[in-house]
Amino acid sequence: MKHNLLQLLLIGLGLGFLAFVSVALLSDLSALLAYATAFAWWLMAPVLALRMTNWLLRFLKWHFYLHVVGVRDLSPGASAVVFLTGFPLAISPGKVAEALKSVLLQRLTGAPIAQTLPVVASERLSDGMAVLLLIAWAILNLAAHEYWSVVFAALGALLLGIAILQNRPLCMALLRRLSYLPLIGRFARSFRVFYESSYQIVQLPNLIVAVVLGTLANTLDGLGIYLILIGIGLPATPETFFQALLVISLSVVAGALSGMPGSIGASDLTITGTLQHLVGLSLPMAGFVTLLARFVQLWFGVLVGAAVAWLARPMLTGEKRALPEQSAPYVVMDHSPMID
Repeated sequence: MKHNLLQLLLIGLGLGFLAFVSVALLSDLSALLAYATAFAWWLMAPVLALRMTNWLLRFLKWHFYLHVVGVRDLSPGASAVVFLTGFPLAISPGKVAEALKSVLLQRLTGAPIAQTLPVVASERLSDGMAVLLLIAWAILNLAAHEYWSVVFAALGALLLGIAILQNRPLCMALLRRLSYLPLIGRFARSFRVFYESSYQIVQLPNLIVAVVLGTLANTLDGLGIYLILIGIGLPATPETFFQALLVISLSVVAGALSGMPGSIGASDLTITGTLQHLVGLSLPMAGFVTLLARFVQLWFGVLVGAAVAWLARPMLTGEKRALPEQSAPYVVMDHSPMID
């Protein structure tokens, strides 16, 4: 497993390096150096501070979701370690390695992987809804009506998925049918645990909390890009802020749809292209902003997460348990009879 995980992460790092080199070459190295020399680098301090505040809000959502699915004896400190350790895992293809967070939670609390795996998936769901709200807000303020199709298509898909999960009779009927199938049937219990957690997460009160936190967190990312745009000489106006918000929000959607490790390539191209089309930046200037934005959005977190994982490796590898042996490890959310 460790070997396969390392392979996935190396693929992500390799693609990240290629994306960095591609943006640099396409943008003209001499022009990038000129922009780097003129840039107000002191602005990166508040930009990184905004990104860390984004992490805090997302951690609150993560810990809230764990409580919703019944994992209630994990200390905030241990929960934060698992949350931050997930940052480097995001650079795996399709971000599949992020499922390792559920493995770590099982090791720390005893909660079944199927119970906490929906938390990992639901982080993306609530972030997607939050980003779509921000895109709509930016479009209304910029009159950039050509981007409405992105909002409607993505929102429709998300609402359809939520509606299916909330249709309990339909989902339970499907689970019962799965339980009778050869090979798959033996996993019926795990499927049901997975569904029970998913069902709780998409309940309207829980979804509202998560989307509000996600909206605040992603707005901070927009503020960060806004400061970077100011640093390259753009005016500090509401228009510049909404342009920054739309640029970073569209990159999140493009990255999520691509399934690429860490949204590498898709997010980079979206940021560069939108900066040219919407803001009117030259290719070299858009490339410079893209490199800074992607460092803040992805690679800063990868570095911090890797450092946390290294420092906390005794706890994560089981050398030191986060909880006493005698404590009740988790609470299973049960709302219907067992599958026959």
